[in-house]
Amino acid sequence: MMLDFYLLIPCYNNVEGLIRSLRSVVYPKGKCRILLVDDGSTVPVTMELLPEDVLQRLQIEIIRFNENKGITEALNTGLRLILQRNDALYTARLDCGDVCREERFEKQVKFLNENTYMSLLGSLCLFVDPVKKIRFVYKAAEKHYVIRKQMHLKCSFIHPTVMYRNESLKQTALYPYNFPYAEDYAFFFELMKKFQTHILQEMLVETEINTQGISAQKRRQQIKSKTKIIKHYGFNKLLTCVGLLRQYLLLLLPYKLITPIKRFIFPH
Repeated sequence: MMLDFYLLIPCYNNVEGLIRSLRSVVYPKGKCRILLVDDGSTVPVTMELLPEDVLQRLQIEIIRFNENKGITEALNTGLRLILQRNDALYTARLDCGDVCREERFEKQVKFLNENTYMSLLGSLCLFVDPVKKIRFVYKAAEKHYVIRKQMHLKCSFIHPTVMYRNESLKQTALYPYNFPYAEDYAFFFELMKKFQTHILQEMLVETEINTQGISAQKRRQQIKSKTKIIKHYGFNKLLTCVGLLRQYLLLLLPYKLITPIKRFIFPH
């Protein structure tokens, strides 16, 4: 039987966050499958580590790396298997610790089923820092023609909010290896070159601000990758220049100022 979607979740040393994420997934068990890619965790992720309430509600499959290979390889390994099986319409993304609203997957599947010309779908995202009591909603344009322009300035799609059409991936590359820590940004640009995109103007995912995450720990490398992506994919000279200037300014700002600035721009 054809699945509606796979939910692709890479995991590295964060079983607690993984369980929190899995408990937020609501969808008929026979219509979706969770594909966990354990990227060489110190303590391997196994079914025995997952609570019974999760195992009863969800179909779960685990791919295990013997060593840490990085998120790009984890994502591509999962996608290669999904495309090889050819038994699901879509792939959705989630990261360990992120929490979905109950209606997320129902709304995304319904939208893509009704808009068959759309290949990439995102949503708004609530960022939360439970320690500093900070909350802000990351907002982005709704329509494809505006998203294309906005992508010069920032990545409009928050990775854990997206769902994309598997058939479209047969005509594009998977996550690229030559833009470390910004592989999703380039991947979305690739999809936009050939297909229509959309962002639901609803907050369907909540993600925790993590000072130990890639965006914080590998910030300089990530910004350098983003500048390369903007140069490579930018189609509007003025927007490309503005986007590059924005990235250079971000390099000058201390990371501790980024969240307060985003909170000011995107209040909740």
